[in-house]
Amino acid sequence: METESLREKFAALGHTGAAEPEEADLVVVNTCSVTEKADRDCIAFLRKTAAANPKAALAVTGCLATLDPRKILAAAPGATIFTNKEKEEIPASFCGGPATPGDFFSVAKSHGRARAFVKVQDGCNLKCAYCLVNLARSELRSKPLDSAADEIKKLIASGFAEIVLCGTRLGIYRCKTTGASLAGLMKRLFAIEGGFRLRFSSIESGELTPELLRVLKGAGPKFCDYFHLPLQAGSDAVLKAMGRLYTTADYRTKVGELRSIFPGVGIYADIIAGYPEETEEDFNAAVEFVRGCALSGLHVFSFSARPGTRAAALKPLPQKTVSARSAALRALDGELRAAYAASMLGKKTSVLVLKNKDGRAQALASNFVNIELPGPLKPGRLLDCRVTAARSGVCLAEAL
Repeated sequence: METESLREKFAALGHTGAAEPEEADLVVVNTCSVTEKADRDCIAFLRKTAAANPKAALAVTGCLATLDPRKILAAAPGATIFTNKEKEEIPASFCGGPATPGDFFSVAKSHGRARAFVKVQDGCNLKCAYCLVNLARSELRSKPLDSAADEIKKLIASGFAEIVLCGTRLGIYRCKTTGASLAGLMKRLFAIEGGFRLRFSSIESGELTPELLRVLKGAGPKFCDYFHLPLQAGSDAVLKAMGRLYTTADYRTKVGELRSIFPGVGIYADIIAGYPEETEEDFNAAVEFVRGCALSGLHVFSFSARPGTRAAALKPLPQKTVSARSAALRALDGELRAAYAASMLGKKTSVLVLKNKDGRAQALASNFVNIELPGPLKPGRLLDCRVTAARSGVCLAEAL
């Protein structure tokens, strides 16, 4: 959503997007630094782009640019660095026109996508031992309630039937003007007229308050029955070492609460494989915990030591061990997704058509299961269907 917002601002100043970086007069790179691999990929891209198009101006922003600008300049000496706080100033800096600080990366469309992504919160003040986000995005900010509602109204009016609400820590949304929490924001958004649905990108389990859950339950089909709840570890010892603020019992209780409110809900989780203090017993406990929770799927990360974090000072596990645990968790993810898709056989579900491929419509269910239907169908369309089969975590369905 940040990149899309910048694209729109350049367009408003009279510029058009190039098909390839080699054809551009200006290349804007929004970097990530969540893992060592992300750093490597960003640097490789910068070197390639600078070499392929040396005449182009190069603006580099995002977390890696904020945390380690020297690494950026070593790869691309001619780059102009913009920290995360300065990111919104990029279009005005290169093309003139008014700067838009506080605009909070608003969007009017979502380039090439059937879904729109709206950023309503930024920043994190957690002190997780492995994470750089609180250093790269330390300022807590939330989009004003009226601005968020107006932006989403316009997106719905332009034809988007699903809006994904995003934030570094979505659950601590707090409108500075009105004091509204995420529950207040959702109540306001659900009151908007039209056939649409809202989805959370990711939210901490402990930030799903009773008030918020009451609002979500009352929204009916306007809220997707899907939650991505970061887990990171399935062992209390490792959670404590990581500095996470919950226990496995807390997490299991929240999963049960969600299932009691939203029958059939999709619950997915991030998990880190090979944290330095994770023993074989801890890992086995994590696998059993995930199985016991019957999660719908996992997003698996191999541990990556990030400079400046507490975990970077710990002795890493052998790479062979980390790789084996990552592979085991990814295999478990496949099992979970297959089981969850199979549980939908014969059931009715609401889907959003994303695209068409090989004569089939590719769609996304409210609970985040991938659905295939006879096609072609119009991307961006919401429709009801019934699941007829499941294969490798993907459901086949017929439109009703």
